Amino acid sequence: MLLNYLRYNHWANQKMCKYLSPIDHPADDPAKENLYSTIKKIILHIADGEQTWLSRLNGDNIPHMHNLDLEGSFSGICELILKNSSEFIDFIESKNDSFFTDTTEYINLKGKTFTQNNAEIILHCMNHSTFHRGQVINMLRNVGYTDQSASDFIMFLRERESLSV
Repeated sequence: MLLNYLRYNHWANQKMCKYLSPIDHPADDPAKENLYSTIKKIILHIADGEQTWLSRLNGDNIPHMHNLDLEGSFSGICELILKNSSEFIDFIESKNDSFFTDTTEYINLKGKTFTQNNAEIILHCMNHSTFHRGQVINMLRNVGYTDQSASDFIMFLRERESLSV
């Protein structure tokens, strides 16, 4: 089930990036420019969150965010997001069942040490990405990008099922 959710996350990241990649040169509308800057911050936060949690699960106890480049293009940031979500899938595919009942100790951004179940960390990370993708889609709709197709988990399952028929 977790692997399926990771595949969903990658699929949803691909869908979001499909809409973001062509937007690299926003209109000369300052309101849109500010919005695009906010969207970049959010998608960098998605990329950074997935990268941080994957690093922690790999045993790299990083108590900080990666400070990713806000000046990068949407397509460049999307490359990073898709690389991260693909690497997360590869990482989980390489694990045996006991990994998901094991725990990982990590230091949060405030310097406090925590120990969490690995499966719960993965669910947290994927839910975090889903939440922020929803923010991005809502912002895009507010500036006229209304043709995004649904990226809900059930839509992923239906699409995957239709491809296997």
